[in-house]
Amino acid sequence: MSEISDSPIETTYEDSPKRSFLEKVQGFFQLPSVFHGTLMGLVLLAAKVVFYLTQNWSFVFESPYMFFSFTLLMYAVFMASRAERKEMGGLFTFWKAFGSGFRVISIAITLSILADGILYAVDKDLANQTIQIQIEKSVEAFKNVSFIKESDKDYIIKELKKQKPASYSALFGAWIGKVFSNAFFLIFSSVIFRYKKGRNEWLNSPENEG
Repeated sequence: MSEISDSPIETTYEDSPKRSFLEKVQGFFQLPSVFHGTLMGLVLLAAKVVFYLTQNWSFVFESPYMFFSFTLLMYAVFMASRAERKEMGGLFTFWKAFGSGFRVISIAITLSILADGILYAVDKDLANQTIQIQIEKSVEAFKNVSFIKESDKDYIIKELKKQKPASYSALFGAWIGKVFSNAFFLIFSSVIFRYKKGRNEWLNSPENEG
């Protein structure tokens, strides 16, 4: 008679069922970071549409709105990181936390930039309004700085006038700038949300049982 081994059968990666492409896509859209990123992106998109319809487009470039959008993004990162950390437990490393936050930010900003593109396409004059707003804000800012030469100020204004905010390159450049400027904060949030073993967690390990 053959002896039955008491040792557990080790399962390899090849033995584990592989998910189909459709299952991977479904799993991606079920991630809390995707949900919160989409939700915050729709909020930002709706806000820009409201500002446009109420003829308050300049408010998009004001400090209160920028602070509002940044606060919303960080809140979404907090909610998504907390949810995914709860699901993954010890597997939620620094890079997992960073990836979770990056998904939130990239999705939300994509929808926000999409709002710009749609509004620029609908209203051909909106791009000129954007340029004029940026010029006015630059002139106002120049009044508070004395170390910039007049020739440099003129050069900046000329470059602003050459802008094409509605172009694909400008929209993509805005997306890149906003994603990476906000992603800098993720370095700190990822350290906070990454999984850290408790001081007494070693007591629950199998080696210390019995």
